[in-house]
Amino acid sequence: MSNIQRYLNYIADPRARRSMRSIYDALQDDIDAVSYYPNPTGARDYFVDLNVTASGDGTSWSKAFGTIAAAITASNISIGLAGNRWWARRNRIFVLGDGIDEDLTVLPEKTDVIGIGSDLFPFPRIIGNHAFSVAKVGVRLINLGFYTSATGDLMSFPLSCNGLQILDCFMHPGTTSAKAIEITSSAHVRIIGNTITVGAGAMANIFGVGISIEGTVCHDTIIDGNTITSTVGVHVVEAGAAAMGSVINGNNIRAVGFTINEASDDFRITNNTLISDATDDGTGTGGGALAINCSTLLANGNRMTSADHLNAPFPIQGTLA
Repeated sequence: MSNIQRYLNYIADPRARRSMRSIYDALQDDIDAVSYYPNPTGARDYFVDLNVTASGDGTSWSKAFGTIAAAITASNISIGLAGNRWWARRNRIFVLGDGIDEDLTVLPEKTDVIGIGSDLFPFPRIIGNHAFSVAKVGVRLINLGFYTSATGDLMSFPLSCNGLQILDCFMHPGTTSAKAIEITSSAHVRIIGNTITVGAGAMANIFGVGISIEGTVCHDTIIDGNTITSTVGVHVVEAGAAAMGSVINGNNIRAVGFTINEASDDFRITNNTLISDATDDGTGTGGGALAINCSTLLANGNRMTSADHLNAPFPIQGTLA
């Protein structure tokens, strides 16, 4: 079975689903070809070329929209149109472009936004800060490059963005960037295979928080296989979060302070590689836990390097050694 066919099976048949991260690892060389295959759900495909001189109706590459926002507007109309009866289908938006400014404020309901083409990397580079104000369900952001253009959060999602997936995206900070991803009170979230990087290769240019899970509902959230460099790697708030069934697994995190600050004590913390500038007593709780804070009863198979310990297992009985 080809890589393209595995992708098509993924979005056509839930029983055939694999980790999107492993699929897109295999798809790096031929992801562009996905746009030539018809939408397997029977819904609509839209095309965005951020370099066109005049925006079209988005129905083909020759008539591409000039902005992602225009494609999102069209997608939300068609996916919700009563006459289409597409409520269980998915639209797709294909995006290419190199370093184009756009601040997004609206999410596309039940839609894949897929980056193709080439810039510095094999994905489009979208420069802006994206504060989404209205919840949409079933949004998937795939193979997109996001670069901040101002202070504040790179991407913030409001409550009830259930089923949100951020897959194989690239996030680049400015000099005073707050959070790369902030998600509030949303369930069934997938953050898989992303890179949250440094600016100009310097630790002076990093996000304050890589991934921030906030609010009171975040069950069945999977944070897996991400590479994160930030002041705090992954933060989960304590405010009564209904988070059971959630996992932080297999991430490589370089942090100034907390690599993981999981205050709900509901997430499973497994198989992560963690590096922090902070000192840490290895307990996972209390005032001495400055590199990782979580429930040790839900942690297994992690490795930690901190200011006072090298390549230590976490958790272990007692302090790191």
